[in-house]
Amino acid sequence: MENLLFACNAVLPTFAIIFLGSSLKKIGVLQDTLIQQGNTLCFQVLFPILVFFNIYTAEKINISYLKLVVIALTVIAVSLLILLFVVPRVTTDRRRMSVLIQSIYRGNFMLYGLPFSQVLGGADSAAMATSIMAATLPVLNIIGVFVYSFFSEVKGKPNLKGAAVQSVKNHILWGVIIGFVFRMLNIPLPQFLDTAGMDLAGIATPLAFLLLGGQFCISSAKKNWKALMVGLGVKLVILPVVVLFVVIYGMGITGAELVPIFIFCAAPTAITNYQMAIQFDADAELAGDFLIYSMLFSVLTMFVLIYALCSGGWL
Repeated sequence: MENLLFACNAVLPTFAIIFLGSSLKKIGVLQDTLIQQGNTLCFQVLFPILVFFNIYTAEKINISYLKLVVIALTVIAVSLLILLFVVPRVTTDRRRMSVLIQSIYRGNFMLYGLPFSQVLGGADSAAMATSIMAATLPVLNIIGVFVYSFFSEVKGKPNLKGAAVQSVKNHILWGVIIGFVFRMLNIPLPQFLDTAGMDLAGIATPLAFLLLGGQFCISSAKKNWKALMVGLGVKLVILPVVVLFVVIYGMGITGAELVPIFIFCAAPTAITNYQMAIQFDADAELAGDFLIYSMLFSVLTMFVLIYALCSGGWL
């Protein structure tokens, strides 16, 4: 019950913000023009600042956690390769391909990783989660930009050169690059810029959820229910179960080490996927539905998985 309450407390604040955004849209406070401008602000300014400070302020990767970092990167690579092969064979809509691929393999570890790891595994698990986050965040952002760029051309077959060009123009990618430059060269920020930047970074996620609430429509979920059922089943059940089976029985990983890997695979999809879908003219409606319902159903799936892991003595 304690784990269920924790999962609810982690997810419900986000739903409260989304509900507020939906309510503000209904009473006319949030209008379409403001939502459109807000999405542009999030993608071109706030999210690049957010990823910059996530890298700039992250702790160094502990070499003793290298095994877990390699596992997380392997999960990304294998999942991406499988999805790049399978998804284009189950849908002909290129605007949906990028959304489904991104929404399935990329979870919101940035939001869920540290707090869940701290509660379930203590300080050791939280330190491991920090190392995984520092290693995977730039990789996920770069891959995300490339995937959306690659599938952004609805007509014709996009080429790698075109995708690479669009990737280089992406603001989030430059947030990652500049963050790494400042971090590796130990370039200090003036106090006023550090404070202002952290304040702006703190706005990004709640504002994006507020704007998402203003765009949410239950009828879109009815239209997208087949894609949602399949995608959510893979994201919240099949992916974490397969990875947990491999790392527990194949690698003997249990206890504190298992916690961040579990959260990395079982967390609902990331808000960044929705913002990228808007930026690259992908199916943002499906991306928004996937984001909301993955958070909703993750409360149940994470609770069941946590209960099973605890009952089996692996946590």
